[in-house]
Amino acid sequence: MSNRELKQWLSRRRESRILKRIRDHLIYVNSCIIKGKDFYKFWIEKDEEASKNMYEIIFQEEKTADGVEADIIDMLSEGRTPEYVRADLMTFIRTADRAAGNAKRGVKNLLLLINHEFPKGITDLIGKIFDLLAEEIDAFIKVFDTMFKVEHPELLENIAKVDRIESSIDTIYGNLKFEIAYNTENVPAGALIILDHAIKDLEDVSDLVEDCADMIRSMVLL
Repeated sequence: MSNRELKQWLSRRRESRILKRIRDHLIYVNSCIIKGKDFYKFWIEKDEEASKNMYEIIFQEEKTADGVEADIIDMLSEGRTPEYVRADLMTFIRTADRAAGNAKRGVKNLLLLINHEFPKGITDLIGKIFDLLAEEIDAFIKVFDTMFKVEHPELLENIAKVDRIESSIDTIYGNLKFEIAYNTENVPAGALIILDHAIKDLEDVSDLVEDCADMIRSMVLL
């Protein structure tokens, strides 16, 4: 695959149906992740009904994202799309879609735990992850929106921001693992297993968003 060829193809089609549809997809991915912050507010207050309603909204957004992804795959599969473009953009879209899926699963696992009590050190760290994920996906959307600018300072700045946030979430994830291992003696083992899955889901969201930003870096700058 030639990055130069891909860059030229994308540049000629910056207003194409495919790129517009990709942005539509990213808006739904963004919504799944951003709404995690709203879910957390209800979850920490143990408002079960509001938490369930927010999960249902995230579920529907992720389902819609899946439908848009399928449309894009169909568009990319048309014979006019060069193979080197098709393969890279399919990988990009599927990676972004996985981020939405992981965001949904992380929220679903936390919803299962709404009636359990966890140490404040754990719940505060989970809240920080949701806040940082919202910042990361916002920076990533800006990465996508600035990828065709002639000058690249803004693009580089937002890619660097995504990288920094992903690193911060990695650190928080490590701290959470420590807290779960050593400061949860009164929490049932089953709840800890579900919690571990939930925080891993959220950490994976961050990794996948960073992967998408790296793909744009490769497509545009290399």
